[in-house]
Amino acid sequence: MSCPIVLVTGGTGVQGGSTIRSLLQLKTNVRALVRSKGSFAAQALAKSGVQLAVGHFDDYGSLVDAMVDVSAVFMNVSPSSADPSAETRHADNIIAAATRPGSTVQTLVHTTTILTGQHSTFPGWETWNDFARQYWLSKAANEESVRQSGIQNWTILRPCTFMSNYLQPLAPFFFPELLSQGVFRTALRPDTPTMLISPDDLGRFAARALTEPEHFRGCSIDIGSEALKPPQIAAALSQVSGREVTAEYLSEERTKELIPQSHVISAQTFFNERSSEMDLEAMRDRWGIHPVTFLEFLESHKEEVLNSFWG
Repeated sequence: MSCPIVLVTGGTGVQGGSTIRSLLQLKTNVRALVRSKGSFAAQALAKSGVQLAVGHFDDYGSLVDAMVDVSAVFMNVSPSSADPSAETRHADNIIAAATRPGSTVQTLVHTTTILTGQHSTFPGWETWNDFARQYWLSKAANEESVRQSGIQNWTILRPCTFMSNYLQPLAPFFFPELLSQGVFRTALRPDTPTMLISPDDLGRFAARALTEPEHFRGCSIDIGSEALKPPQIAAALSQVSGREVTAEYLSEERTKELIPQSHVISAQTFFNERSSEMDLEAMRDRWGIHPVTFLEFLESHKEEVLNSFWG
C-alpha cells in the first residue's frame, strides 16, 4: 500500500459520520461505504475529500472491492426487526472480506453497545420477546466474531445512549412528543439515570483506535460521558432550545400495554432495573479522551437544537 486507507462502513450514518469527521481531522485517507453516490449525504462526504465505495453488507463482492488497499475498517451494523439474522450476517460478511486471502486489513474497530455480553444476567431475560433477545444475542455474537477473526488489531467500542437521540432526525422515533409538544414522555422512573455520550466523542474514540491500533489492540471499551435523570435531560434541552421541555412519566399500566409493541419502551423499562453507569474517571484516565457533557453537546450543536425544537 502506498497510502493507507481507512474504510468506514455506514459512512452516512450517525456513528460512521462522526468517525469520518474525526479521521479527517487527523488527516487520514478515508473511504466510505455507501449505497449510492448520488445521495445528499454521500455527496457531502465526497466534497470533504472522502472516497466513496458503493456497496452493501449483503453484497460480498462490493465489500471486497471497498477494501482494496485498506489498512483499517470501522464496522457498525444494525439490527432489523424484519430480518433477525441480518446483524450477524452483515458482520460476518464484513469480517470475511477483511480476512480474505490477500487482504491488507490489519485493524478492525467494531461498535456494539453498553452491557453487551451480559444478557444472561438481565432481569427477566428468559421472558423477553424475540426481538429484544435477538438484539443482545447478535451484539454478543458479533463481538465474539471480532475477537476470533484473526485480525491483528481489533477493538470493540461500547457506547451508551447517544445525545443526538433527543434531536432531529431521531427524536421523533424515540420520543414522539418531544419536539412537537415539548414533552419528554418516558417509561423511565424520575430517578433512573441514562448514561449519555456524544456521537462526536464516539467518533474520536473510533478514529484513535483506527489510527493508533497499538494502543487499543484487544480492548473492549465502555464509552460514556455522564448519567442524567429525566428531569435533568429536560432541563438541559429547555436551557439550550429556549423552549419549555417537561418530563412526563408513563403509568405502570400504560407501560405494560406498550412494551409488546415498542422496543423503545421495553429498553427504558430495562434500564429502570439495570444500571448503565460506568467508571467514567477510569475511562478518561486510561484513554486520555474527555467526552463532553450533555449541555456542552447541545451548546456546540445549537443550530441543530433550534432547528429541532422550532422547525
